Amino acid sequence: MKKRIAIAILLVTAVGALAAAPLVLADRPHGRFGHHGFGHGFGPFGHLAHIKGELDLSDQQIGQIKAIIAETRQQNAPYREQLHGGYTGVVQALLANPNDVAAAQALVDQQLNAERALKANLLEAASRAVAVLNDEQRAKLSTMIEEHAERHERRGR
Repeated sequence: MKKRIAIAILLVTAVGALAAAPLVLADRPHGRFGHHGFGHGFGPFGHLAHIKGELDLSDQQIGQIKAIIAETRQQNAPYREQLHGGYTGVVQALLANPNDVAAAQALVDQQLNAERALKANLLEAASRAVAVLNDEQRAKLSTMIEEHAERHERRGR
Protein backbone atom coordinates (compact mmCIF):
# COMPACT_ATOMS: atom_id res chain seq x y z
CA MET A 1 0.00 0.00 0.00
CA LYS A 2 2.79 2.45 0.93
CA LYS A 3 4.58 1.59 -2.31
CA ARG A 4 1.48 2.47 -4.35
CA ILE A 5 1.10 5.78 -2.55
CA ALA A 6 4.78 6.57 -3.07
CA ILE A 7 4.53 5.75 -6.78
CA ALA A 8 1.36 7.83 -7.12
CA ILE A 9 3.02 10.78 -5.38
CA LEU A 10 6.09 10.41 -7.58
CA LEU A 11 4.00 10.42 -10.76
CA VAL A 12 1.89 13.38 -9.66
CA THR A 13 5.06 15.26 -8.72
CA ALA A 14 6.73 14.47 -12.04
CA VAL A 15 3.69 15.53 -14.07
CA GLY A 16 3.34 18.68 -11.98
CA ALA A 17 7.01 19.47 -12.42
CA LEU A 18 6.79 18.90 -16.15
CA ALA A 19 3.77 21.15 -16.39
CA ALA A 20 5.38 23.88 -14.28
CA ALA A 21 8.84 23.61 -15.81
CA PRO A 22 8.09 25.77 -18.86
CA LEU A 23 6.98 28.58 -16.60
CA VAL A 24 10.12 28.27 -14.49
CA LEU A 25 12.59 27.66 -17.31
CA ALA A 26 11.20 30.13 -19.85
CA ASP A 27 13.64 32.64 -21.26
CA ARG A 28 13.13 35.60 -18.94
CA PRO A 29 14.33 38.45 -21.17
CA HIS A 30 11.63 37.64 -23.72
CA GLY A 31 8.90 36.98 -21.17
CA ARG A 32 7.17 33.79 -20.18
CA PHE A 33 5.47 33.30 -23.52
CA GLY A 34 7.90 35.16 -25.76
CA HIS A 35 10.50 34.21 -28.30
CA HIS A 36 12.06 31.29 -26.42
CA GLY A 37 9.34 30.55 -23.85
CA PHE A 38 6.87 27.82 -24.77
CA GLY A 39 8.00 27.64 -28.37
CA HIS A 40 10.86 25.23 -27.67
CA GLY A 41 9.06 22.27 -26.16
CA PHE A 42 8.17 22.02 -22.54
CA GLY A 43 10.13 21.27 -19.42
CA PRO A 44 12.86 18.69 -19.70
CA PHE A 45 11.32 17.47 -22.95
CA GLY A 46 12.25 20.79 -24.55
CA HIS A 47 15.81 19.54 -24.99
CA LEU A 48 15.33 16.00 -26.25
CA ALA A 49 18.93 15.66 -27.37
CA HIS A 50 20.07 16.21 -23.78
CA ILE A 51 17.68 13.80 -22.09
CA LYS A 52 17.69 11.19 -24.86
CA GLY A 53 20.97 9.73 -23.64
CA GLU A 54 20.27 10.13 -19.95
CA LEU A 55 16.90 8.38 -20.18
CA ASP A 56 18.00 5.99 -22.95
CA LEU A 57 15.00 6.96 -25.07
CA SER A 58 14.26 4.87 -28.14
CA ASP A 59 13.73 6.44 -31.55
CA GLN A 60 10.04 5.56 -31.24
CA GLN A 61 9.79 7.37 -27.90
CA ILE A 62 11.58 10.40 -29.34
CA GLY A 63 9.13 10.45 -32.26
CA GLN A 64 6.13 10.22 -29.94
CA ILE A 65 7.40 13.01 -27.69
CA LYS A 66 8.25 15.24 -30.67
CA ALA A 67 4.72 14.72 -32.01
CA ILE A 68 3.25 15.66 -28.62
CA ILE A 69 5.40 18.80 -28.49
CA ALA A 70 4.45 19.81 -32.05
CA GLU A 71 0.76 19.24 -31.41
CA THR A 72 0.88 21.24 -28.18
CA ARG A 73 2.75 24.11 -29.86
CA GLN A 74 0.10 24.29 -32.55
CA GLN A 75 -2.73 24.00 -30.03
CA ASN A 76 -1.27 26.78 -27.86
CA ALA A 77 -0.32 29.16 -30.68
CA PRO A 78 -3.48 31.31 -30.39
CA TYR A 79 -3.09 31.52 -26.61
CA ARG A 80 0.56 32.58 -26.92
CA GLU A 81 -0.48 35.27 -29.40
CA GLN A 82 -3.19 36.50 -27.06
CA LEU A 83 -0.81 36.57 -24.11
CA HIS A 84 2.02 38.16 -26.06
CA GLY A 85 0.54 41.64 -25.68
CA GLY A 86 0.32 41.19 -21.94
CA TYR A 87 -1.94 43.64 -20.23
CA THR A 88 -1.38 46.52 -22.64
CA GLY A 89 -5.02 46.36 -23.71
CA VAL A 90 -6.12 46.66 -20.10
CA VAL A 91 -4.06 49.81 -19.61
CA GLN A 92 -5.30 51.24 -22.91
CA ALA A 93 -8.90 50.57 -21.91
CA LEU A 94 -8.41 52.41 -18.63
CA LEU A 95 -6.63 55.29 -20.35
CA ALA A 96 -9.51 55.61 -22.81
CA ASN A 97 -12.10 55.59 -20.03
CA PRO A 98 -10.80 55.47 -16.44
CA ASN A 99 -14.33 54.80 -15.16
CA ASP A 100 -14.85 51.66 -17.27
CA VAL A 101 -13.31 49.18 -14.89
CA ALA A 102 -15.71 46.50 -16.16
CA ALA A 103 -14.17 46.64 -19.65
CA ALA A 104 -10.67 46.42 -18.20
CA GLN A 105 -11.74 43.53 -15.98
CA ALA A 106 -13.17 41.71 -19.01
CA LEU A 107 -9.77 42.00 -20.71
CA VAL A 108 -8.03 40.71 -17.58
CA ASP A 109 -10.43 37.77 -17.52
CA GLN A 110 -9.64 37.02 -21.19
CA GLN A 111 -5.92 36.97 -20.38
CA LEU A 112 -6.46 34.70 -17.39
CA ASN A 113 -8.62 32.33 -19.43
CA ALA A 114 -6.00 32.15 -22.19
CA GLU A 115 -3.25 31.44 -19.65
CA ARG A 116 -5.41 28.81 -17.95
CA ALA A 117 -6.12 27.07 -21.28
CA LEU A 118 -2.44 27.17 -22.25
CA LYS A 119 -1.42 25.64 -18.92
CA ALA A 120 -4.12 22.97 -19.18
CA ASN A 121 -2.80 22.02 -22.62
CA LEU A 122 0.76 21.86 -21.25
CA LEU A 123 -0.37 19.66 -18.37
CA GLU A 124 -2.13 17.29 -20.76
CA ALA A 125 0.95 17.20 -23.01
CA ALA A 126 3.26 16.56 -20.05
CA SER A 127 1.02 13.71 -18.95
CA ARG A 128 1.10 12.20 -22.44
CA ALA A 129 4.89 12.61 -22.68
CA VAL A 130 5.46 10.99 -19.29
CA ALA A 131 3.19 8.11 -20.33
CA VAL A 132 5.61 7.41 -23.22
CA LEU A 133 8.33 6.60 -20.68
CA ASN A 134 8.75 3.26 -18.97
CA ASP A 135 8.93 2.98 -15.16
CA GLU A 136 12.73 3.13 -15.07
CA GLN A 137 12.80 6.21 -17.28
CA ARG A 138 10.17 7.93 -15.14
CA ALA A 139 12.22 7.26 -12.02
CA LYS A 140 15.35 8.66 -13.69
CA LEU A 141 13.41 11.72 -14.89
CA SER A 142 12.12 12.29 -11.39
CA THR A 143 15.68 12.20 -10.07
CA MET A 144 16.79 14.64 -12.78
CA ILE A 145 13.98 17.04 -11.86
CA GLU A 146 14.82 16.82 -8.16
CA GLU A 147 18.51 17.49 -8.89
CA HIS A 148 17.58 20.47 -11.06
CA ALA A 149 15.34 21.85 -8.31
CA GLU A 150 18.12 21.45 -5.75
CA ARG A 151 20.63 23.26 -7.98
CA HIS A 152 18.09 26.01 -8.59
CA GLU A 153 17.41 26.34 -4.87
CA ARG A 154 21.14 26.51 -4.05
CA ARG A 155 21.60 29.30 -6.60
CA GLY A 156 18.73 31.23 -5.05
CA ARG A 157 20.31 31.34 -1.60
